[in-house]
Amino acid sequence: MKPVKSLLPASRWLLRISVLLYTVLIYGNTILAMQYQTKPFFIAAGMVLFAVLLFAGGFTSKPALTVVSALLMLLLGLYVFYLHFVPAINQGQAIKLLLLSVSLYFVSSGNK
Repeated sequence: MKPVKSLLPASRWLLRISVLLYTVLIYGNTILAMQYQTKPFFIAAGMVLFAVLLFAGGFTSKPALTVVSALLMLLLGLYVFYLHFVPAINQGQAIKLLLLSVSLYFVSSGNK
């Protein structure tokens, strides 16, 4: 069976929307607490900002905004993954790994 290539743009937009919703749901409470002296606040603010920029990059014709925001999100996500690393895989790590893989996808493909 051949792949349905006409659904590729819709799947990219669903990935962008999912990343945006995930970051707002996971990091939104940390941002709303407004404890701007702590490291988790800056990590949360960065993740949400880069997710918004990744979403906004889909509306531009050039892939620069998408690639840069996805790269920064990937680097910040790797840092978070490193900070909370536990040798046993748990649900939180699996979800963070999915976010890293989506970010890597957008770094490598851009807007196409």
